[in-house]
Amino acid sequence: MLKYTLSATGIGLIALIIGEVTIPQQAAAASLYSITDLGSLDPTATGFDAYSPGYGINNAGQVVGSSILPSTDVFRSHAFRTAPNSAINPLTDDLGTLGGNSSTGYAINDFGQVVGESKKSVYGRDYAFLWSDATGMQNLGTLGGESSVASAINNLGQVVGSAETKEGQFHAFFYSGSGVLQDLTTLGGSSSATDINDSGQIVGYYTYHPFLYSSSGGLQDLGTLGGEEGVASAINNLGQVVGRADTGATFEPDDPKQCPCNVRHAFLYSGSGTLQDLGTLGGPNSDATDINDFGQVVGNAGYIKGSNVTVPFFYSDGKMSNLNDLIPANSGWFLGSADGINNSGQIVGTGTIQDPERNYPVHAFLLTPVLEPNSVPEPSIILGSLTASGFGIFLGKKSKQQGKAKSRI
Repeated sequence: MLKYTLSATGIGLIALIIGEVTIPQQAAAASLYSITDLGSLDPTATGFDAYSPGYGINNAGQVVGSSILPSTDVFRSHAFRTAPNSAINPLTDDLGTLGGNSSTGYAINDFGQVVGESKKSVYGRDYAFLWSDATGMQNLGTLGGESSVASAINNLGQVVGSAETKEGQFHAFFYSGSGVLQDLTTLGGSSSATDINDSGQIVGYYTYHPFLYSSSGGLQDLGTLGGEEGVASAINNLGQVVGRADTGATFEPDDPKQCPCNVRHAFLYSGSGTLQDLGTLGGPNSDATDINDFGQVVGNAGYIKGSNVTVPFFYSDGKMSNLNDLIPANSGWFLGSADGINNSGQIVGTGTIQDPERNYPVHAFLLTPVLEPNSVPEPSIILGSLTASGFGIFLGKKSKQQGKAKSRI
C-alpha cells in the first residue's frame, strides 16, 4: 500500500475528524451551490463511525468513495458508488471488497465503472481493482510486488495508478482493459499515475516531478514553480493539467511540528510554456485536485497565515474562492476538502456536519450549481455552469482518484 502523507487534502481533513471547527465568516452574497449530504453505508452511525469521504464524480452525478461499516471484530470500510445525484443507498451502493476488510473507490467513468484499491485479506496489502456492473470487483494485480492502487479510469476503460515492482519500488502503470499492467517508468525511481483523459494522455509524478505522458510524446517533465518537487493530479480532455508544486519559498508555521515548511501552490498547465501559479486563499499552501473540460478547477488551499490547515476552493478565470463562502450560510456544513468536479460544475468532497447530537459526522457532499433570484454570480460561472449542463453530454470526462491520499510527496 502506498504511503499516506498529509497533503493539502489530508491536513484539511484533520480539522474535520477532530469534531467541531470554527467556520470562516461567509460572504454576504447568495449561495452559488446547493449541498447534498451523501450519507454513509451505516445510516445510524455517528461521529467517526459515520466517516464516509467522497473522492470521484462522473458526468451523471454518480459519486464514489468509502464508508465505514458497523463491525464487532475488525475495522471495516467499503467502497461505494451512488446513483446519479443521490445519497448513498446501503442496499445497492456497497461495492464490497476483494476478500479483505476494506476497499476505497477513487474514480468513476461515465459508464459507471469504478477503480480504487481493496484488501484481499483482513489487514493485508491493498490491490488495485476495477469494478463494473457486469463483472463486479476485479483484482488488477501488481508489477511483481505485493501492492497496487488504481487512481483513474477514462471512458475507454483504460486505467492508471501505481503498483509495486519485485524490487519494492512503486511505478506508474497503465491498464488497457485486458491483460497485465504496463509499467510506464522502467528507468527506475518512484512514480505514480494519477489521471488519464479520453485521448490517453496520462499525468502523475516521477522522481518527485509532475509529468505528462502520451504514447506519441513519451514522458514530459512539467517542472515546478521554482522548488524541487511537485505532483500532477488531473488532466481534462483539452490537455490542461492541474496539481501542486514547490515554489522554492519557505514559511514559518505557527506550530513547528507542521514542518516541512516548503511553500507549495496549486498550478495549471495549459499545454505549453511554464506552470501557472494559482495562488492560495491567504495561507501558505494550496493543491489543485481536479479540472473539468471548461477549465474550472477545484482543490484545497490554506486560508490562515502560517498554518497548513486548508479549505476547499473553486477556481475559474483567475479567481480562487472558498467553497464555504458559496453554500448557504445556514447549511450546517463545514467543507473540508474538494476532490472532483464534473462538466456540469458539480463538486464532490468531504465535510463535517455541525451537529453535536450526531457527534459531528464526516460525510461526502455533492455541490450542485444554482442560480438564486438575488444572486449575481460572475459571468464566467454562469456561462460555465449553463454551458456544461447543455452540452456536457458531448464532452467525455475522465475520472480519477481525487483526494490523492496516496501521494508520496
